[in-house]
Amino acid sequence: MDKFDKAFDRSAIGTRKWDPILLKEKMPGAKDVIAMDLADIDFECAPAIQQALVERAMQADYSYTYVPDSFYQAVIDWNRRYYGLEIEKHWIRLVFGTVSALHNIVQALTEEGEAVMIQTPAYAPFAEAVQHNGRRLICNDLEIRDNRYYMNFERMERDIQQEGVKLFILCNPQNPSGRVWTKEELNRLAQICQRHQVCLVSDEIHRDIVFRSQHFTSIWQANEAIMQDSVLCVSPNKGFNLGGLKTSYIVVPNPQLRSRIYKRLSANYVTSPHVFAVPAIVAAYNKERQWLEDMVAYIEENHRLVESYVKEYMPRFEVMPAESSFLVWVRVGDLLETESEVKAFFDACALTVVLGSYFVQNGEGYVRLNIGMQRDKVSEALRRMLREYRLRI
Repeated sequence: MDKFDKAFDRSAIGTRKWDPILLKEKMPGAKDVIAMDLADIDFECAPAIQQALVERAMQADYSYTYVPDSFYQAVIDWNRRYYGLEIEKHWIRLVFGTVSALHNIVQALTEEGEAVMIQTPAYAPFAEAVQHNGRRLICNDLEIRDNRYYMNFERMERDIQQEGVKLFILCNPQNPSGRVWTKEELNRLAQICQRHQVCLVSDEIHRDIVFRSQHFTSIWQANEAIMQDSVLCVSPNKGFNLGGLKTSYIVVPNPQLRSRIYKRLSANYVTSPHVFAVPAIVAAYNKERQWLEDMVAYIEENHRLVESYVKEYMPRFEVMPAESSFLVWVRVGDLLETESEVKAFFDACALTVVLGSYFVQNGEGYVRLNIGMQRDKVSEALRRMLREYRLRI
């Protein structure tokens, strides 16, 4: 048995995804709900991380902390070894989370009323980071060709010019589809931003879960010049399931941008890190690469199962081929024409999913499923979907 097949009950430990009270609120009356909405994984934490946290807990002190050199060195080594990025210590800032970092970056690098562009469908908090801070949201819809997303560069550049866009938020790999942008695509995007003096923020938090058949390219590898006009948002949260420990960090090479962002972080009291954040990051980056690779391989097999099963048994649904992540983007609109029909379908399956309308715009007719779980759960979810599918065709 694969170690990731091991059952792991998360329902009694306060997890937002599996808490019985929260599941009951989402699906009143449903039994044996399989949670496939929140973007985390259902595997036990990597052993070295567990051990590091136990050792830190046994020190019997949980007061204010600081960021030691061990954190910076682990981050520098990880980015150099696995992503080919040469970054310096003073470029790195540990933050409370990628979403809160986006809010601070938007506040620091734009003024109220100025335009910020995102690519849709997009993780809803991207839009919230713009709109909740009084900025204008400009959406650049991704286009589908051969069941794969592509950027529309012509429309992007036109809207950047017409709307006076000041900041561009990129998601690489893309959420919800898992699309891994190519070096050529990223370079073209960077050139557009440079031509029009647009600062670029690259959210790369899903990069640790890129499949072996794919190659991840950071925006800085695609276009070195954009480094001085950009910010990387990075986190071990997705690969190592550390979302509750506030282990995200940003990387800012340009001293002027860095000063503005750090000043905003200080003004918003983003100060001492979580007491367990640094031990977790250091253990993950220094000791658990093999665990991560094994987990990614397991997730990739889950994707193959879902793609082949849906193609064979539910042909009016269409899975976008996976390139990364434990998230699956499924087109259901050919059979389920309205969002109420989509919701009724998955409610009948007792599966919590994320509806396409959540992703700002351009996601209608789709759902996002999380398959970062034991394969028997994925198989059971597929069987439930097939049962309801057959009732509707």
